[in-house]
Parts: sequence; C-alpha cells; structure tokens
Amino acid sequence: MSSSFQPRFGPAADEFQRYRPDYPPELYERILARVPEQRRERAMDIGAGTGIVTRYLIPNFHEVIAVEPDAQMAAKIAELCPRAVIRIVSSEECEQERESVDLITIANALHWMNAERVLANVIRWLRPEGVLAVFDRPLPKAGPDVDAVTKEEFRGPWRRYRDPRLNRADTYQDQIRAASGLSIVEESKIPHLVSMSARDYAGFWSSTSYGSAYARSLANPEVYWSNLESRFRAVAGDDKIQVDFSHLLILAQRS
Repeated sequence: MSSSFQPRFGPAADEFQRYRPDYPPELYERILARVPEQRRERAMDIGAGTGIVTRYLIPNFHEVIAVEPDAQMAAKIAELCPRAVIRIVSSEECEQERESVDLITIANALHWMNAERVLANVIRWLRPEGVLAVFDRPLPKAGPDVDAVTKEEFRGPWRRYRDPRLNRADTYQDQIRAASGLSIVEESKIPHLVSMSARDYAGFWSSTSYGSAYARSLANPEVYWSNLESRFRAVAGDDKIQVDFSHLLILAQRS
C-alpha cells in the first residue's frame, strides 16, 4: 500500500458492501460489446472497492485483477471473489506488464486518483485496441422532498468531511480526452433507477466517505443514522424511495 494513501472507505466497508447498488446490466453489456470474446484474457478493475464490478468480470475473463489500496475494502473482494487476483496498492503505484490487459474498468473512482498518472498506466497496460471503461454518476437524486433532507446534511454536518476532490470542476471526460494514446469510442448515459427503503437510503449515505467520517465523530453513530432514516421516512411515507443512480459511461480504446 502507498505510504501516502489515506483510507476513507475501509471503516465503512460493511456498509459499502451492503448498501451500494450494483451497476445496471445495460452498462456491463455495452462494455463487453467492445471486447470480443477472443480478447477476454485479462481484465483489471482499478479502484475496485468491495468488488462490485470485479464480481461481474470474473465469469467473463480468464483472469481478473482487482486493484484496491484499502485493505479493509480488499478483504471484501477476497470474500466474494476468490478467483480474483487482488493487489492492495494504489492505481498510481500498481505495476503490471506492458500491453497485457484487454479491459480496464474504473467505476466511480477516478476522482480519487491522480488521473494523469493513472491514465498513463492504463495506456501502458492495455493491449493494442484494449478498452478502458470509466463510469461515474452525479450525486443520486430522489425527488425534491427527500433531496431536501440530504441537502441539509451536505450544508451542515457532512460539509467539513467532504474531500476537496469531490468538488473539482474538471471532469473525467476531459481528462480522458486529454490523454495521448486513448481514443473515445462511446459516451452514453445509462439510466438506473433503484427502489430503496428509507433504511437502505440512509445506509447508502452511511457508506460515503463524508457521511461515515462524520458518524465516526459521534458518540453514538447508530442514533444519527436512525434519525436520518426517520427523516427520509417522514417525507416518503411507507413508499419506496425511487433513487436515480444514472451513470455516464465513457469507453475508450488504446490508439
């Protein structure tokens, strides 16, 4: 693990695994459509978290390498993906043989990385015509009443715990376009509406870097999350909360 790496999600690894929704099937289908079956020898999932994407890649590639610098998060990958090759190292400092990877995925993680260094690694690792898939989403939306509850938390207790990288003006689209050696072949918005209970929606926020960090500063974090759940339920009633987790997918090939 890099000596400069600061774990942000490890203390919330259980919540991350329990409450983070999977990505929609259409997203995976679009990615695999760009990687012919005869070129599915090796995939890398960098910034792999608890292995949400790694789990999908396993049955589709001969070898899958999950790169995750946080040991607590990587332990979740090991539990659910025993076939994965796990590297507990940052994506900037990871080593991989040149031109040895057919697909690299970066899911909701590039904003945490030094994009210039990571994309230089990606270009070096990909085989000719290998594919990079980067997908991310804005903050989830759940309707005006529910969103008003989360806005109060963003403006109040969570504010001091949000890493500045989450507020960067530059986008990963621009960073990929600027990377010499990659050519964007597809940009698409993938709709993804998830039905969640008030409890699960509060649980999602407990898996964020800032929500979990704030809760750890409290004497009784369980009471805080229970109160947030109650506030969501007060505005949503007994109905499920419809949460928009739509993603922007960028597919690029090594040129």
